[in-house]
Amino acid sequence: MSADPKAQHKLPFDLRPTSLKGVFSFVPPPRGTDLTKASQRTLFKHGIFMRPPDPDKQPKLFALWTRFLDIWTLDNFLEPTFGIPEAVPHNLKGGLRQTDGRYVGRGGWSGVVVVGSWVGAMGIWQVPTVTAPTTPVGPSGVWQSSSWVGLDGASGLIPGTTTTDVLQAGISQNYVSGTGQIAYYPWYEWVVADLSVVSEFPYVYPIQFTSIPVSAGDEISVVVQYVKQKGDEIGDPIPPAGPYQFGGVMLMNMTKNKGHSLYLAPPTGASFLGDSAEWIMECPDGLEGDSLPKFSSVTFHTAGACNVGDAIPGGEIGIELQKADQVVFEDAEGVTETNVSADVGTVTITYNVG
Repeated sequence: MSADPKAQHKLPFDLRPTSLKGVFSFVPPPRGTDLTKASQRTLFKHGIFMRPPDPDKQPKLFALWTRFLDIWTLDNFLEPTFGIPEAVPHNLKGGLRQTDGRYVGRGGWSGVVVVGSWVGAMGIWQVPTVTAPTTPVGPSGVWQSSSWVGLDGASGLIPGTTTTDVLQAGISQNYVSGTGQIAYYPWYEWVVADLSVVSEFPYVYPIQFTSIPVSAGDEISVVVQYVKQKGDEIGDPIPPAGPYQFGGVMLMNMTKNKGHSLYLAPPTGASFLGDSAEWIMECPDGLEGDSLPKFSSVTFHTAGACNVGDAIPGGEIGIELQKADQVVFEDAEGVTETNVSADVGTVTITYNVG
């Protein structure tokens, strides 16, 4: 597929090309537009992937939705700028073993994986504070961590999954050994098994949002969703059946009132299968001997996955995350560095060492 969606699909609205091939942003709403009264097509045109929740039946979600609209104004709009950090792709690696109702492994992930047939996932969390741990630093010289929300990528390591590609977005929190330097930055990526396609699709590696500032304690919201052409319309915030044509990513720093909503052309190897959704704290280089920094507890709330016909995060199975699979991270020394708990619409990951 061409990296330019207009090459094969007639769009009912314009997209803004960005500085990165295959990545497009949305046109901000004109000043004075009342998005609370806008049609779903108009909302989607301006990068609002969520449909309006019912204010009577879903008051908390409606309050969150109106907060998105307050942020998503022309006055707050900024052109997305990107940097490519020196980071490995965020996918589940290696093997897992099951014990005490959870999975343990050095594959990097720690959190909840809900198996199903998903079209979108979302979550909101506070960026954790990281400090030097007592565990030894790995070959990278950096205690690495990333908190994120994603679709797909359980790689067959969890029963019911097969896909190795992952559409995801989140925050990196890294502590540099020796200097004590701490780096916080937002990123997105669409990992596929064959990373050689990076020349055409650079976002198979993590792409940093250099235009969104992030600090410890900031409240971050992420929505990832598969979208499609339906006649002359692209997608539908109440997800229709596939086939899907694009990946949608919305990342917002709700503390600093800044965010972006992007269309990604699918990299070669993208499956759109949606057989898992994830809320994860990750040590990206865990298999290489790295360990996590010490981090304050991470709680994803308003967390859920949607399937065909659901509103984000609707669908009972998509939000009853206490019934989903839990994964904890074990470092190269055999130390289980994390604990995980979940409930309806929430996932909490805590540091377990020292």
